[in-house]
Amino acid sequence: MIKYISLSFLMLWGFSLNAQKISLNEAIAVGMENNFSIRTAKNIEKEAQINANYATSAFLPVIDVTAGQSYEVEDVTQQFIEGPPREIDGARSNVFNVRGDLTWTLFDGTKMFLDYKSLQLEQNKSRFETQAVLENTLGSIIQSYFQLVFEQSQQEVLKSAVNLSQERLEIAQANYEVGRFSKTELLAAQVDLNTDKSNLLNQEEVMQQARVSLNLLLGQDPNETFEATDSMYINTELKLDSLLDDLSLRNKELLALMQQEDILKIQNKTVNTELLPQIDFNLGYGYSNLNSQAGFLLQNQALGLTYGLSLSWRIFDRLDRSRRNQTTQIAVENNTLAMAELENQLTGDLSSAYVRYRNKLDLIKLEKDNLEVAKENADIAIERYRVGRSNAIELREFQLNAIEAESRLLNAIFLAKQAEINLLAISGNLLNKEEVN
Repeated sequence: MIKYISLSFLMLWGFSLNAQKISLNEAIAVGMENNFSIRTAKNIEKEAQINANYATSAFLPVIDVTAGQSYEVEDVTQQFIEGPPREIDGARSNVFNVRGDLTWTLFDGTKMFLDYKSLQLEQNKSRFETQAVLENTLGSIIQSYFQLVFEQSQQEVLKSAVNLSQERLEIAQANYEVGRFSKTELLAAQVDLNTDKSNLLNQEEVMQQARVSLNLLLGQDPNETFEATDSMYINTELKLDSLLDDLSLRNKELLALMQQEDILKIQNKTVNTELLPQIDFNLGYGYSNLNSQAGFLLQNQALGLTYGLSLSWRIFDRLDRSRRNQTTQIAVENNTLAMAELENQLTGDLSSAYVRYRNKLDLIKLEKDNLEVAKENADIAIERYRVGRSNAIELREFQLNAIEAESRLLNAIFLAKQAEINLLAISGNLLNKEEVN
């Protein structure tokens, strides 16, 4: 269940009409399309996909075509068994040949089958790695987006503080003119108003930094100006047991390591295939033509087919095969250890994030109660101040308490949202659109 944490009482959405609006879904769509890390990861996945698509080519033959034309000019002296010697100066000869050869590996110890399977696993691994980049980037975009929402909300809190201080200044001005307040009271109200305006200006700078960070994740101009329109929805129904179950099934980094382990095991089997011979079928068809002014043959022309089987078997390779077999076994063991370490680390991160998530949900309830009390006290204080029954110090104290209460509530909501995003990202559920708002 997705529970909406209402922020209407914080006056969140009094935005300027001049700035471009952007929703969370729009930000995600832009980021998924333009983010540089995502684009790079997708290109890497395309490479693995191309390799996997052509993996069956290992079962096909290799066909070579060669052709050549050569010329010779020689001074020739020939002595025959019978008859006088023969001398030819500048004897010319030329040879033309063209040939096609087909080599088809019929058996290589099942290496071609293992290579095919390995490339398929490489594609799966690349897909999981791309999804991991997508998920990490998506989490960063969502957090950065809600960081902007948080800063905009803080701006509205500071705007309400400025409005309250402006009201206080008007009250002080009116009472000063009729002689009920001293000028000191009036000046104090002016100083507090200026302080609140200064805080509001500083918040503009913080908001701009949040926009720049989001723009960088979206892969667009860092100076692009916009305002976030979505509020923060908190999923209050996440359960630790369910998230832990999803961890080993959906976390993309773990799934990629699982694929890597299978790839390493295949590499180990591939080394063992070298213990068996390789059998190739050879087929050739060629044409050659020789013309010569000297020699036993003045012309020789041949056209024909050749075919046969060849067997190659490396009996001894200076123990290199044994070395590679041992190193691939070690690589498999190290990958298994890395997978166990990552799963253990992710389990710890998930448990810590869940504790933080539950604490922030409880804190939201507490801060909502605190805010209601603080706002009521501030309203009472301004009315007492209006009729001269309280002083500026008391009013300012209640005003600051109300501002701090609003800020604490906003912060609790933002931290709860961060914890929710972390839980979904670690457990591998962040790419499930139905679970992200």
